[in-house]
Amino acid sequence: MIRICVASENGNKLRQFGEIFSGLGTDVLIYTAKELGFTEYPPEDAATFYGNSRIKACAVRDYLVEKGEGGKYYVIADDSGISVDALGGAPGVHSARYAGTHAPDSENNRKLIAELKKLGDCDRSAHYTCVITVVNPNGMTVSTAGRVDGRVIDEPRGSDGFGYDPFFYIDSLGRTFAELDSATRNGMSHRGQALRKAAEIIIRDAERR
Repeated sequence: MIRICVASENGNKLRQFGEIFSGLGTDVLIYTAKELGFTEYPPEDAATFYGNSRIKACAVRDYLVEKGEGGKYYVIADDSGISVDALGGAPGVHSARYAGTHAPDSENNRKLIAELKKLGDCDRSAHYTCVITVVNPNGMTVSTAGRVDGRVIDEPRGSDGFGYDPFFYIDSLGRTFAELDSATRNGMSHRGQALRKAAEIIIRDAERR
């Protein structure tokens, strides 16, 4: 059985991780870092999604090694966010705290729309990015990435998803991310893309053990 420690306590992300592995026909045991006793994440102060995902993954891995359990788990950490062209790529790596540290999704979304409205009639194109870093039981590290393009709309649509999903509109589908069912969203989302690549790497690595 593959044991995975996820460097996140976000229930939405954990559910998506489980759905992706299930879709690949692989049984896994998924633990949060907190369930294994890890509670103190270092500051996510890198300038890139890659840097922040690596900070989290390596911190959890180091903790497990100190406990003598590093060889039991694959560690997964992700960093993701929305980048809006008209805002010079903001919020970018600051997406989760755009309106302040620990700001809820509603405040982050409110600030995003307010900043765009200040610009008047402008290009609303945007993209979601996700980078996932995996550390295998031997300490080897690899990162995967995913991206999806869309645009930001003024009024939220849909009740599924999280983060900026109700405002992230895909023209080819005529819907926001929050209007998609989980299977469709997992199939095309930035996180779904990155996680499938990471899951395939984990499965291949586990088969060699």
